[in-house]
Amino acid sequence: MVITDHYEHVIDDKNRLAIPSHVRSTMDPERDGVAFYLVPRKAYLMLIPEKSLERTVQGKTAGLMPPAEVANVRRAVYGNSPRLEPDKQGRVIIPDRFMKAGKPDAAEIPGYTRLDRAVTLVGNGDRLELWNRDEFVAHMKKAYEDPDKLENEVEKMFGDAV
Repeated sequence: MVITDHYEHVIDDKNRLAIPSHVRSTMDPERDGVAFYLVPRKAYLMLIPEKSLERTVQGKTAGLMPPAEVANVRRAVYGNSPRLEPDKQGRVIIPDRFMKAGKPDAAEIPGYTRLDRAVTLVGNGDRLELWNRDEFVAHMKKAYEDPDKLENEVEKMFGDAV
């Protein structure tokens, strides 16, 4: 599955976010699963199809007694990444701790993004990024300030494929 494009959505008062039908229709339950893990990042949240994250985790065992730094990273990622299963209308519920209007809980990560109601879902290959709409627009404007630099990065990343 390759997730592309971007989609402007609004998270409703019950913290429900509609996953675009285009994304849902390309998901293969055998390969991708039916749910997403919500993984926090500093500027955005990632919605990673459940089986993509599970395959990544399987290849990165930490052993019985991982070093403290490894345990801390794993705790920060896995301990703050809820599994979100879409309802019959294709909506997932964003936990309060990820919403600006919501109540933070003890596990809230300082310095990481919290969402407004107006968001942009951005396809990024094997996952969706969930941005506050205004922050996504600002990020993209900055990315396009130097089109030559962006073009060079595209060529490095995709080579002959583009």
